[in-house]
Amino acid sequence: MEYFAYSHMVLANTEANPDTEFSLPETKLKFSWKKHLKSAWLTFTSISALAIVLTQAQIASATYYGPSSRYFVNTNGSSLLVRSYASVSAPVVEQYSNGQRLPRVIGYRNGFAQLSNGYYVAARWIGSTPGSGNISGPGVGGQSYLSIGSTGQLVSQLQQRLGISPTGYYDYRTSGAVRRYQSSVGLTADGVAGPITINSLFS
Repeated sequence: MEYFAYSHMVLANTEANPDTEFSLPETKLKFSWKKHLKSAWLTFTSISALAIVLTQAQIASATYYGPSSRYFVNTNGSSLLVRSYASVSAPVVEQYSNGQRLPRVIGYRNGFAQLSNGYYVAARWIGSTPGSGNISGPGVGGQSYLSIGSTGQLVSQLQQRLGISPTGYYDYRTSGAVRRYQSSVGLTADGVAGPITINSLFS
């Protein structure tokens, strides 16, 4: 009975005393500045390196795919001859009209721009803005050599001048027509439409 009364008195005293202290377990936080500073420095260095790589990739992308790498035929109005390799004596395989957008330029060699389709055009006749107007004729960008396998607008024009159906493909029929024309005007009848034959036909 005495124990019960004593317990009740202690409990009443505790509730009435606002300065009662509670004892909480201590928690010790261990923080190693040396260890965490090293991790933070490695993280910062990694992010910086990644940012540099991404920036360089963006610059490279702009170099090859950006607006500055878009080129157009910009001539005096004539079409631009397209060649199979970087030489004025290379066969003409195609012809791009003045003002036409070119495939991506991937390099330069011997005064020719190498296109992404594997062909070459004279670099002096391309620009960042398209030329205007078109003139029919043999085209610019070196001497014209059309032979079996050549294609394009110049071949069609040549066939029209020879009086045969303009298919745009230099086949054996076209070669035979060229030989006949060459013989008729006193040129070497080899069936190849070189600069002399083309100038003769279009003059």
